[in-house]
Amino acid sequence: MDCRKIENFLSRHLKFPHPLLEELYRLALEEKFPVVEPSVGNLIYFFVKLLRAKVIVEFGSGFGYSALWAALACDWNCTVHCIDYQEKNRKRAMEIFEQLGVSEKIRYHVGEAETVFSQLGFEDESIDLVLFDHEKQNYSGSLDLVLPKLKRGGVIIADDVLWRGEVADPSRENLRLSSLRFFLKEISQRGDLVSFVCPLGDGVAVIQKL
Repeated sequence: MDCRKIENFLSRHLKFPHPLLEELYRLALEEKFPVVEPSVGNLIYFFVKLLRAKVIVEFGSGFGYSALWAALACDWNCTVHCIDYQEKNRKRAMEIFEQLGVSEKIRYHVGEAETVFSQLGFEDESIDLVLFDHEKQNYSGSLDLVLPKLKRGGVIIADDVLWRGEVADPSRENLRLSSLRFFLKEISQRGDLVSFVCPLGDGVAVIQKL
C-alpha cells in the first residue's frame, strides 16, 4: 500500500475552514518555510472541535499556520498560546491573525519554547491541547514539562515524528533521529498515556493523557 498515493487522494477532499489557509500553504511551499501539511491541519481542527478546547499551546509556531487551524476551530472564549524563538515570525503571524479576524484568540510569545512555557505559569491540568513542532530533540523533555499541566483526557499532537521515514531506517543515525525514536518508544510504553502514530505529512503522533 502506497501511503503517499492515499494521502494525495485524501488531500483532494480536504476541507479548508478558510480559503486563506490554502493560499498560505502554497506560499509556505514557495518560500520553503516549514509548516504542517493541510491534512495535519485538518487533524488539529478535528481535535480542537472534539475536545472543545479552551486552552491550546503550540511549541514552534512559525508564522502561525497551525495556530490558524486551531483558532478557526475553537470558540471565542478559547486562547491559543503560540511560542516561537523569532520575533519576525511573531510579527508576520499577528498580521495574518488580524487578517482572518482571530487575533483576539491568540497570545504569541517569543523565546525558547520550554522556558517560555514554564514562565507562563499554567495551573496543573488546565490545558486541553498541546502542539509540538519545535526542535525534535526536545520532544521528550517537553512532554515531561507539559503533562502535569495537561488535563486528563487532553491531547498532545506532535508533528514530524517519522522524519521522512528515516526513523525506521537503522542505517540512519543522528541526534534528531535518536531523539524521535526515544520519544516514540516512550509514548508507546508509558502507562499514563495512550497514543498512536499516523503517516500524515511527515508523521504525526497523537497522545492522550489518561
